[in-house]
Amino acid sequence: MGDFGAPRNDGRVHKGFDVLARCGTLLAAAVTGTVVKRAHDSRLDGNYVVIRGLGEKRKYWYAHMVHPSTFQKESLVHVGQIVGYVGKTGNARTAGCHLHFEVHVNGRPVNPEPYMQAWDRYSSSTSSAWRSDVRGKDGAGGSAGSGSRGDRR
Repeated sequence: MGDFGAPRNDGRVHKGFDVLARCGTLLAAAVTGTVVKRAHDSRLDGNYVVIRGLGEKRKYWYAHMVHPSTFQKESLVHVGQIVGYVGKTGNARTAGCHLHFEVHVNGRPVNPEPYMQAWDRYSSSTSSAWRSDVRGKDGAGGSAGSGSRGDRR
């Protein structure tokens, strides 16, 4: 689908990273922050929501959601809250279900992949510790999985 910064039609560049997942997969907020935009763009992003991290100069974009986010502009969102569901709206209609995720610092898009890798390492270590606590000594208990990743837009 394309790398961050890859050329696109009309002189655009790919400003994010795509996470391939089944339509309807839950999208959890990566940070605590305030919704600064909730909209629909039929040309590119489809249904999307933008969250400004609390005390940060970063904004986090979640695009191509099945439905508009239930959070309204100026809503406070806490890390881990469900902000939407993976879809294929906007220009993802022909590309299939995925989350297009962007990080903007001081209004400029930056490669979100390092952020996502850091979160993966953190979530893997905390979920492993949690699973150990939940399973106990017998090893019984649930498991957590993650979707495949690719990149696009």
